Amino acid sequence: MNLHKTAILVAILCTYTTLYAQQRKDALVNYGVKVGFSSTIYDIMQLSVSSTPINEYNTKSEISSFFTAFTRFNIKRHYVQTEVSYNISNYSISMPTVQWDPQANENALSVIGTQINGIEVPLYYGYHIMKQGSYGMSFYLGPKAKFVLNDLSRYTFSNLPYDNIKESIRPINYSLMFGLGINISRVFFDFSLEYGLHNISRGITTTDNEGNITNGNIIFDRRKNVLSFSVGFML
Repeated sequence: MNLHKTAILVAILCTYTTLYAQQRKDALVNYGVKVGFSSTIYDIMQLSVSSTPINEYNTKSEISSFFTAFTRFNIKRHYVQTEVSYNISNYSISMPTVQWDPQANENALSVIGTQINGIEVPLYYGYHIMKQGSYGMSFYLGPKAKFVLNDLSRYTFSNLPYDNIKESIRPINYSLMFGLGINISRVFFDFSLEYGLHNISRGITTTDNEGNITNGNIIFDRRKNVLSFSVGFML
């Protein structure tokens, strides 16, 4: 008898939990958080050192990370989602020094490294391709703005012919985002591609021993494209 009652109680709890999850998932407004990893891929628009175009280089995209809180507004199969995300983006480029300095060792490399920290605020539209029970799949797209935190960012320059090298990154960078989301009840996985809309660099300056500042000795114009994966939980 006790076993029978226990089985009934478990069945009731399972049914209630499923219905509750479904009601929350289909609510007009959902809130949630997600964490993820990304890989930055720069589209090099112009790269030069001492007025010499650099045609041979290697890029290295280190794994970056982000944390996001979001709000989703649901209208049947459609939704609009806003987010606030803290993002750390790592990237470096190396090039044979001999390209701009014929006297350099042929194995010598010059390196430019960046770690750009910022607050990202996307707004995108999504549509559920599949929505059945606790399972679903959707695609989404929309614009994103990144507010660069220069005080927390880092720019490094190695084996270059100038001293006191500093890069200025545009304080706000804009991009378009495309993605695919898969959810299992309130847990979901997102895969996205971000395409940069403009050059993120305002310029690189160098300072000589007399304090004279020169712009244009080093040019590293680039757009930022990002591949990312995240896992999250929706309330």
